[in-house]
Parts: sequence; structure tokens; C-alpha cells
Amino acid sequence: MILNASNLYKTYTRRGDEFNAVDQVEFFAWSGDFSVIFGESGSGKSTLLSLLAGIHRPTKGSIVFNGIDFASLTDAELSAIRNDKIGYIPQDAVFLPQFTVLENILLPRAIRDGKKIRVEDISELTDLDIFSKLESLGIAHLVNEMPAELSGGELKRASIIRALVNKPDIVIADEPTSNLDEANGKNVFELLTELVQFGTSVIVATHDARGFKYGNRLYTMLKGQLLPSGESDYGGL
Repeated sequence: MILNASNLYKTYTRRGDEFNAVDQVEFFAWSGDFSVIFGESGSGKSTLLSLLAGIHRPTKGSIVFNGIDFASLTDAELSAIRNDKIGYIPQDAVFLPQFTVLENILLPRAIRDGKKIRVEDISELTDLDIFSKLESLGIAHLVNEMPAELSGGELKRASIIRALVNKPDIVIADEPTSNLDEANGKNVFELLTELVQFGTSVIVATHDARGFKYGNRLYTMLKGQLLPSGESDYGGL
């Protein structure tokens, strides 16, 4: 098992009243799993993914990744594991505006290796794996541009490659096909499927019904609770 979340809660206060954005969630993922979580906006999907990725800490419950309990780690230790072993794809792509797209993509590797970002032309990129992924998502020709020159969909695809640059054990993606047309969305799912075939665990939260085709473990998020497919009346299932 690569990831195990047990009795997971995330509680917030709104107008003086507490509510559980994540409510008693049990979840596990093995290497080579493709888990897809469906649910309406506000159902708790993004909150759950942020907990599983170690971005936020749960109010209650435990998350164990590769035998390491997140609760035992300092924020710095958790950040290091997230950068090196967990590829997180946020719903909204965030790029440093002073660096090129390629420099932004290579940033997790620079952080891991303790080096400055090196200005690098795509023609000098020796990592064929990164180059092939850039080509598969149709953005290899854009990597020397500044982020402001790219569309939202192009930045989304670049953020996916950035999440994969350190070859993580697990990829956690929040709406990875949002802002993408049908062809590009298909390319993203096929890239994630390729990762699964090589043993990476993939967790996707999405509204995209195409996830049915690719996921081997399907869930619904409903009012903070995570339900296996078939245990909910959510209209998308």
C-alpha cells in the first residue's frame, strides 16, 4: 500500500457554525491504482486531495504515505516529501511570472537538488522522458515562452508536466482536464494511464465523465463523505 487515510476529517467554521468539508473518510491507494473521485462543486473533493497531498493537515485522522505518518513530520519534512514523491496538480495552475515555462516546469527538480533554476532551451533538454511528455500534451513548442503568453489550458498542461518532473510515486490531480478541449483532455487521461502502467498511483478528482473509462477505482464525494461507486445517487454515476 502506498497511501492510507483513516478516519479523516477537515473541519471549518462558517458564520460561527462548524462543518466538515471532509467527513470520516477512509481511503487507500496501491501502486498502479487509478482512483477517480467524482462530485459536485463544494462536495469536498479539493479539500480531500489537499489533505492526501500533505498541503493541509486534517483536523482529525491519519494519513500514512509509504509507511510514513504525515502527523510525525514537520512542515519542512512534509514539503520535501511532497516535492520529491508526490506529484500534485492543482485545479488552478500557478506559475512564477519571472521564469519561462520550462524553468517553472523544472523548479521541483531544482528544489530537490538544491540548485538554482538553470536557463535551459528546449533544444538542450536531455531528459527525453520530459520531452516526450511535453510533446504528448502538445506544448513542447511553448516552453521558452513566459507564463503570461500561454492560455489557461496551456498552463494547465504545463502544470501536469511539472508535477511529473521528479518521477513521483503518486500523482494527485484536481480537475486536470478543466479548461481543455476534448482532444487535449483525452491526451491528459492517456498520459496518466501510462503512468499507472509503470506503477505510479494516480488519484484524480474530476467532473469529466471520461474518467469512468480510465479509472479502476471509482468514488463519489458527497457532502464531505467519500463513497465507492454505486453507493450514491449522484447523477454523474
